Formats: sequence, C-alpha cells, structure tokens
Amino acid sequence: MIMKKYFLILLGDFKSEEFCKDVALTITPMVDSPQLKFQHSNGALLFHFASEVDQTEMYEFLSVSFFGLVSSFILTENTDNLLLYMPEDAKTHLLDLENASGDVSISIDLSKPNLFEDELDEEDEDDFMALVLNRVKDKIKKPSLDQLLEKVGNKGVESLTPFEKDTLDAYSKN
Repeated sequence: MIMKKYFLILLGDFKSEEFCKDVALTITPMVDSPQLKFQHSNGALLFHFASEVDQTEMYEFLSVSFFGLVSSFILTENTDNLLLYMPEDAKTHLLDLENASGDVSISIDLSKPNLFEDELDEEDEDDFMALVLNRVKDKIKKPSLDQLLEKVGNKGVESLTPFEKDTLDAYSKN
C-alpha cells in the first residue's frame, strides 16, 4: 500500500489537554508514521500523520469514533499543493513525522509494538477496521432513535453515516 500524509482538523472548543490526548489515542490505530503530530488552540485541533489506510476508510472510522465528541472535522491529504501559514517553530514541529519534538506536552510513542499485532496476521488485514471499531466502541456515543429520525426528517436518509444507518437498522429490529 502507498503511505500518504494527512491533516485532520477538528473544530470545536478544545480546552482540555485530556480531550486532545483522547482524540490522539483514538486515531493512533490509523497512523503508520513514527510520529503523530498536532497543534491545538481554542477552536481548532490539527493533527498531521501518515497512513496506509485509504482516506475513505479513515473518514468512516473517524465519523464513527468522533460521533458525539466533535461537531466538525476535516480530513485532507497533505500534498505539495498545500499552503500552511503558522509560526515557523510550530510548522517545523508539525511537519516532521520522523522525529519527536522536545517541546510538546503530549507525547504518543508510535514506535511501540503494534497494539493489534497479536490479533492480526496477513490474512486478517481486511478485518482490521472491524477490529479497530471494536476497540473504540466503548467510547462511541450511540445516537437516539429520535436524533436519527430528526436528521432524516431534516436532511434526508442519504445524510446518515454508515454508523447511523446501522444504528437505525438496529432500532428497527427491536
């Protein structure tokens, strides 16, 4: 697979360092680069990482993982066409996915053995997303039936994410 670099931008009120750490830990199963870098300020949380996971699969994973935690996020590939404006020291930190930065208060060591190494072999790679989703399902807030029906009423059934469709299907079976 081809390794691509991504920026993940979350919009909201991120004052808690613990929240930033939880978000970082949530996305680590998708990260293949030695480092997961981020910057945060009031109103935005920006992550930079590399991954072999397809952008569409990553988006679906993040939609499910962040449901009820964040209201908006942007996932975009970091290409040569990207223009980034920020202080030089912040940019140097954020863009260097190979080396740890000494001035970062939250550190996540991605060089440790893969958390899923004992559960996956080469034949099971297609089941990776299911395994990851099982690991984060305890943190996922399931929408109520009323919330789902309101969204369908306002925006149509096509506006539902795959997770929301599955949840609605589960409600219909009860």
